[in-house]
Amino acid sequence: QELERQLRQIQIEWNNKVNHFSGYNLKVEQLLKDYITQNLYEFQKEIEHKIKLVTYDYQIEAIKQEFNRQNSTEYQKKLMKQLCLKRDEKETTEQELKFLQERIDHFNAPDQSFEHSAIIDSIENIEIRQQLQQQYRKIIQQAKTDFYVLSLQTAEEQRTRARLNYDNEVNKMYSIHHNAFDFTILPLKMIDLIQERCRMIGERIQSIYNYKIECFRLKLQKD
Repeated sequence: QELERQLRQIQIEWNNKVNHFSGYNLKVEQLLKDYITQNLYEFQKEIEHKIKLVTYDYQIEAIKQEFNRQNSTEYQKKLMKQLCLKRDEKETTEQELKFLQERIDHFNAPDQSFEHSAIIDSIENIEIRQQLQQQYRKIIQQAKTDFYVLSLQTAEEQRTRARLNYDNEVNKMYSIHHNAFDFTILPLKMIDLIQERCRMIGERIQSIYNYKIECFRLKLQKD
């Protein structure tokens, strides 16, 4: 009831402002509604994203606490910390590459305009100006292509290294388990908890970059 009362009050105040607003019409009203709807949508997505992160943080911490309740030693805690760090690096490099590709696909699109040269534009001879503009456009496009190729190559190399480092840590963990004389050194229960925590860390990072990509696309639509 209180919420309904507040909504009615807001509607009354809105109507009063509209009635005293010079030049207000249905077109202006629709523009305002579209603006409010768009901003509410972005705000809603931001809230949903933050809720997801809080949920992931809680689950990741809960797994850590469960791991500690297994009477884990400092060595076992260090092993889990190292493996989770490598999973973080692995997932981050993979998502960075994905986000980079998303941006390159946009900025490398054929309909993207290029910066004009004030010097070339000042040339009065039309034929010479057009020739220089074509050459200038080719140089800019080639420079962009070279930069994108180098950026992708660097990101792919980082991803490959991070994958290899993570796989090595996983193999090391299982090697410790299988080769230990005493299985209490690294029980399967602890391995399962480590793997689950790594999985949750990976999903959290994926969620962050999915939100980044969504915000990037929304910004392009507005521009």
